[in-house]
Parts: sequence; C-alpha cells; structure tokens
Amino acid sequence: QPSSGPAAPRTVKDNFVNRVVDRCGPAVVRVETEQRVEDPGLDNADVFSFFFGIRPDAKRQERKVRGHGSGFCIDGAAGVLLTNAHVVQGADRICASFAGRGDPVECEVLGTDEVIDLAVLRTKDRPKTPLPAMPLGCSETVRTGDWSIVLGNPFGLQNTCTLGIVSSLDRSTGETGFDWMRHPLLQTDAAVNQGNSGGPMLNENGEVVGIISMRALFGEGIGFAIPVDSAKAALPNLLQRKKVPRAYIGVKMSPGPPDGSRRGGAAIDVVLPRSPAAEAGLEAEDEIVEVDGKRIHQFDEVQAIIRSAPVGGKLRVKVQRGGSSVSVDVKTADIKHLREASDGAGARGAPRGGGGKH
Repeated sequence: QPSSGPAAPRTVKDNFVNRVVDRCGPAVVRVETEQRVEDPGLDNADVFSFFFGIRPDAKRQERKVRGHGSGFCIDGAAGVLLTNAHVVQGADRICASFAGRGDPVECEVLGTDEVIDLAVLRTKDRPKTPLPAMPLGCSETVRTGDWSIVLGNPFGLQNTCTLGIVSSLDRSTGETGFDWMRHPLLQTDAAVNQGNSGGPMLNENGEVVGIISMRALFGEGIGFAIPVDSAKAALPNLLQRKKVPRAYIGVKMSPGPPDGSRRGGAAIDVVLPRSPAAEAGLEAEDEIVEVDGKRIHQFDEVQAIIRSAPVGGKLRVKVQRGGSSVSVDVKTADIKHLREASDGAGARGAPRGGGGKH
C-alpha cells in the first residue's frame, strides 16, 4: 500500500569543491577587452597611392579586436581585481562581468608586472555595495599533490570549474617553454584552456594559491599558475600605480656548459649588448659556477639569486672560461630597461630550449 504522506526530503550531498565554488565562484569575473587596431588591408588611399603616386587625405581604417580572459575580485569595497598582464595588454577598453550581477562594469588598469604576468584592475565606478571577493592564501605552503580548483571562463563559458592536483612546484621557464616568464610557476593537471588566463587556482579551503597564466604548448593536462605569494609581493607597488623593481644582469642561460665537458653550472648562451653582464666582462660560453660564494649546480639557482637581488646591487660572479677561473662584479639593473630596449623584438611565449634572459 503506497504511503499517502509527504515525500521524504531529498538529501543533497556536499563536498569541499561545492563549498569552494559556492563561496568563491561569485567573485570570479569574465574580463572582456577591446583594442582598436589599424586595418592592414588596402584602403582607397593605398590604391590611389599605388597607381598614381599620390596619397589623398584619408584616414586609415580601424577595426576593433575583442578578447576575453578571467579574473577575480580581492577587495569588494574598492572594486580591485586581479588578472594576467597579457589579458589586458594593449587594451583600449576593459570590462568585467560578474555572474548574475547585471551589466559588465568598466575597469581601469592600476598597474602591470609583465615579469610575473600580473595585472591589477579597479572598477571605474566605486561599488555601491561591496562586490564578492575571495581571500588570498599562501603558496609557500603548497605541496605537490594538494588539491587544485580552477575557476574561470574557458572559451567564454562563464563559471566553469575544473579539479585536479598541484602536479609540480617551482617549474622553471626553461621547462615550461616560455622564456619571457622570468619567475617559477606552479603546475596543475586541472583542465586549463583559452580564456582561463587570469583566473584563480584555489586550495580545498577556498584560498587563492595561484593565478592561472598559461597552459603547456607541448601537451594536455599541464597548466601553469603564478604563485600567489609573488602576486602579493607586487601588490603594494601596483596598487599605487608604481612599477615593481626587478633586477636583471642581461644573460641568456642554459643548463651546463655548451660543450657538455663539465657537470653542473649554468652556461651563458648570450650576453645582451650594453647590459650589466656585458659591462662587467661576462662572455658567451662562460660557465657560471659560483655567485656570491654560492656554488651553482643549475641555471635555476642563478635565476633565484638574481630575482632576490636588489636593483643596483652587486653580485660576485665566478665563471669558468677556457680552462681558467674568472671572477667579476656585476651590478644589477632594473629589468624595465631590458623591456624598453626589446619592445617589439619578437613574439612572447615562443618555445625555446634555454632558461630565458636574466
């Protein structure tokens, strides 16, 4: 005999991913960009010039290029958002869309740090009520095998969640294939696709431990994130519209000596002209074996020392050169000088075999 009473309430199972998505999902934004570019195609003025040798007064045609990525809010009262520098690079207009909160809000760039691929945005109009925000955690305590929850908008699909683990720590530029990145990255096997850039990578407690920056060029199931501690260190400068000082010496390195005759060390492949390394007398094919008294076993160690060095500080660099030992003092310079000198000198993200310029 079927019961005529009310049906028993359905039990809804809950897990840590549900809880993280419920708490942090509303703070994730779709970042939409618009850039005006000159149309490279022939216009009427080009045709006139080609056939008649004259160019009438005419404006080149412009077109709008639109892009999108992900981001997230870290200060709801002030309307401060984080995303990747490459997501907003060159944009004339930037908007952020919160799921279920009406029209997109226009944003301005407070600052960017291309070295770690970070951009800080702020809504142009101060929020009337605080926007949903998520807490920044600590990447120093992240371990291989920890849960990795990635939120974002891959291919424009808003509010997408993927789950994986942190599959490696301190992944170097030489290993990722992106030599324009000069900072170690966290690696995850959570699905990362086009449009995830700038979105948060969270732990099981709903704290941001990384900011998704890219996926591997050479396979599937490999994504990379900026450690959140790196972003936190850059925030004070960027919030004040200041550049983040970053030291460099101007060498491109690869593991071991070029001829493979010795073990360990960091081989210098290229010394940039007019760089601190060039002025100090370092040469291509030198093998860096010691920096400030610390023995060098691989080029990652040189990168770490340079990253932690103050701009304008001196590094004592010992190299092996043609069977002889040579020591020089290298005075670090701000990497902004390198960016200014190399603007437009090649595509970012091209895969290389070396460890990048430092």
